[in-house]
Amino acid sequence: MPEETAFRQMDEKHVSVEVELMLWSPKFDLVALSNVQGEVVLHRLSWQKVWSVPAPAEDVKATALSWRPDGKVLAAGYSCGKIHLYDIENAQILHSLELKGEITCMNWISHTLPEGDVWSPDPYDEDNFNLFLPKLQPLSKSYGSVTKGPPVEECVEDSKKLGDQKELNLLVAGCGSCNLHLIAYGVYPVGVLAVSSPNDLQLVSIKSATISQDLQSLVLMGEFIKEGSDDNYYYVMTYDTTLFASRHKELRLLALKCGQVATLLGYLQSTVQQMSEAWEDILMEMDSKLLYFAEEKKKKGTSTVSNDFLELLMFGTPSVELQAFLLHELTEKGLKKLGHSIETSYSNIQKLVVKHLQVVSQAILYHLAELKGMSEWFDKFGVLGMNTSSIQKAVTAVGSFVLKTSELQQVIDDSIKNFKAFFRWLYVVILRFSNEKPPAELSKMTQHDINFVAEFLRDNFAHFSLEDDDYSIEELTGNAESKPGFKLEKVGQYLKKEDLHYPPSISGNPWTQYVRGSLHIKDNQILYPVQNNKSLVQLQDVIENSIEQALSKPSLVIGESLHCLSSLQLFDVSKGDQTDTFRPRFCQFTNVLTHMMYTVYTPGSVPCDQIIILRQPTDAEGSKLKTDGVIIKVGMLLQADGSMETDSNRCGNHKILDIGCYDEKTLSVLLIEDNEDQTPVLAQLHLGTIPEEMYKVVTPGGSVIESDLGMVDVGPLIEHQCCRHLDNMKAHSFAVSGTRKTATVLFSSRRRVRIFLMDAEEEEEEEEEDDEEEEEPEETEAQSGEGDTSGVTEGDIQVRETEEPEGQENKENDSFASTSME
Repeated sequence: MPEETAFRQMDEKHVSVEVELMLWSPKFDLVALSNVQGEVVLHRLSWQKVWSVPAPAEDVKATALSWRPDGKVLAAGYSCGKIHLYDIENAQILHSLELKGEITCMNWISHTLPEGDVWSPDPYDEDNFNLFLPKLQPLSKSYGSVTKGPPVEECVEDSKKLGDQKELNLLVAGCGSCNLHLIAYGVYPVGVLAVSSPNDLQLVSIKSATISQDLQSLVLMGEFIKEGSDDNYYYVMTYDTTLFASRHKELRLLALKCGQVATLLGYLQSTVQQMSEAWEDILMEMDSKLLYFAEEKKKKGTSTVSNDFLELLMFGTPSVELQAFLLHELTEKGLKKLGHSIETSYSNIQKLVVKHLQVVSQAILYHLAELKGMSEWFDKFGVLGMNTSSIQKAVTAVGSFVLKTSELQQVIDDSIKNFKAFFRWLYVVILRFSNEKPPAELSKMTQHDINFVAEFLRDNFAHFSLEDDDYSIEELTGNAESKPGFKLEKVGQYLKKEDLHYPPSISGNPWTQYVRGSLHIKDNQILYPVQNNKSLVQLQDVIENSIEQALSKPSLVIGESLHCLSSLQLFDVSKGDQTDTFRPRFCQFTNVLTHMMYTVYTPGSVPCDQIIILRQPTDAEGSKLKTDGVIIKVGMLLQADGSMETDSNRCGNHKILDIGCYDEKTLSVLLIEDNEDQTPVLAQLHLGTIPEEMYKVVTPGGSVIESDLGMVDVGPLIEHQCCRHLDNMKAHSFAVSGTRKTATVLFSSRRRVRIFLMDAEEEEEEEEEDDEEEEEPEETEAQSGEGDTSGVTEGDIQVRETEEPEGQENKENDSFASTSME
């Protein structure tokens, strides 16, 4: 006879690679896995694979997973220090961060308002930049990477999926450098906490960390060592984060604005990359051939290349060397191919400059100007670390970049015009030398056309001479910086990380002369300096560095403002016991209604005889912070009739194998019977059943001494329908979700899982009631021809949605549920 339990087994599935981490989505029936090969895999409740992504590099593993509270973005932290935010619809990397050292823990927390309060951006308005800035056009995918999954409508301005974010949420990430990072929306770092070390200890690793949902306090668990000691010490530390709670609306505005800047910088990088790819090496072919032609003339000691071309233009008679060069080196076919390549490449680059580069650079300038205005409001934003002078440097850098884009556009215009006239003339000359009749529309040249070609020859040929200097061909082809050669192609120099070889002359510009002569306005902030000798890519680097320096200041200031309220030693372990199999379990969560932060852990490696529950108020000041705790053990479980088990086949004591937060009132525990069979048991422990008098106060700044805490055997407190024996398996760990009412238990082989629906009886009763109520409407639907709207079944691959409050519809979830994610 099967057990009468509220846990209904959905399925049992194999996985191809050993699983290391599992985490259920808070909003959808999706579970994220990481395996020993470093892959991150997304599965549905039916275990249909949605997508998988490989590790960012070889020998890199995913060491932490966390879901954004709305379930639309998955964060994966890696052993190399990278954090990738994945779009669950197509596995696209929305954003990347790189921290120092391995990512050891991650937790994504959303700010929760007090009961009865409704979120509002007041007293601030929502960012309305869309009213003032032109819409960015999606870049061509010809140069980009191919994303997985079905194509979705691309919104460039919201490529990081921040447009629908209301309440502030923070991704809390610990890394190998022993710093704790708080990242707003997973995109913008708003705090870097250098963890203080109690009692002259040295921090080894941050095992777990979270911030309370009212943003009042942060609690982390760390592993420490002491010089000269053979023990490792585990501490729980509490930090005051009331700055986040008091300035959560300002932090939200700052994070969303900086997230928009990051989005635009990514768009700018992609645009410059496509410009570099649109520029072709064939454009240098004309310069290269002219250099070799000049070398040949040098060996023969004849006149210069410039004189040969000018004589050909003025008198129509070429030198013997020039005629041979035009007929055999350049050729009619080569000239046509070169002209086509130049026109195509320059046109593509010009489109990218006009339609994309100029638009995005002006948008960055707009957002930085707004950030500068915010920084000058010190009481609201200045206290968060926004520095006006550093932001002004970024504004100046972007302003110079905008001017450089205009300069590049002018250079492209002039180059296209010059090349067309020059190649048209050369094409007619080559045809005549070949005794072919040129087209009538090309053979006519006015005096204006002759003057235009003459100026082109003067500007690009006259500066080059081999009469007095002895240069090798390597120097002529650009390997020597002392003397530039022919440079008809002037656009490519803007796409290299080096100074311009041929910067445009601005000495005759009246405005430039005026600014240089007016010292009182020369350094004015509203005048952007013209970086005449710098390339576009060099100024792009300046932009990125200046923006990073300006926008990183708040995270440093806020991190320094966080101070430790208390530290408690949990337990210590001998280094001899610190092996690969040493696996203590940690779990942290907040009860929003009672304003209590819970820290649950096993005081040793699992399987463990007991767990310890610590709790503390989230909004207490340092002197009033009180931590109390209780020890939990699981003895004999209840029978179905409510009596204690007396069957000799059942166990009278259980060990804890894993712990997890089901919801803020319920702790999920994975047990094993303390006998030879070691049968796993999945159980739900309602925290309200633990007697209050069993919680004992822990001495502030001291240690958690187990003998001073009350011990409760929760075996009789766990109702029979709230536990299930998992026969025919050896368990390793599990993942649960209270919002989705699901659990997945991983076998000890880590190659197989069992999937359960929790509270299944309640769901079945609700479905039966719904069926009875919908009998008459179903007849009407059948008559009207409308489709069936039956509930989710075991084989259904549609994503189940979180229940919404009565009278409201979860439109976002409905939209996602209907989206194919294969």
